[in-house]
Amino acid sequence: MTQTVKIVTDLNNFERIVLAHKDAQGIVHIAHSFFYNGRDGSEYLLFLYKDALPKGNFVEGWNYLDENSVNTTIVGVHDHSVAVEDFLACWDPSKTMNDIQFYQVRDFSEVDDMYDKIKIEPNQVVAFGIIK
Repeated sequence: MTQTVKIVTDLNNFERIVLAHKDAQGIVHIAHSFFYNGRDGSEYLLFLYKDALPKGNFVEGWNYLDENSVNTTIVGVHDHSVAVEDFLACWDPSKTMNDIQFYQVRDFSEVDDMYDKIKIEPNQVVAFGIIK
């Protein structure tokens, strides 16, 4: 069953957030934010992948980027909401957090399945919140 959630309180209730943006040409960019308990108020890390997600399986494409892309920026952020705002600033500054459809999932395999089911449209941003 697909569960869509609208965040009204705190994104930090998610362990991880995976973001995807598809531009008008169909190119998808992703990011991943997670708690890592860093220093100086940067308890979360945001991985911004500047290279496009390869076509096909979402997680396999993500793994490919992890292993092969030299165009990944890692940013320490205070919380998930800052990570989401940074992602939007990079790929679609006209959007706000309220424009994002959040899908609650249990793990990365559900991210893969949900991404296939929702068929992200051009100029759309979606987020997958992995629950704690």
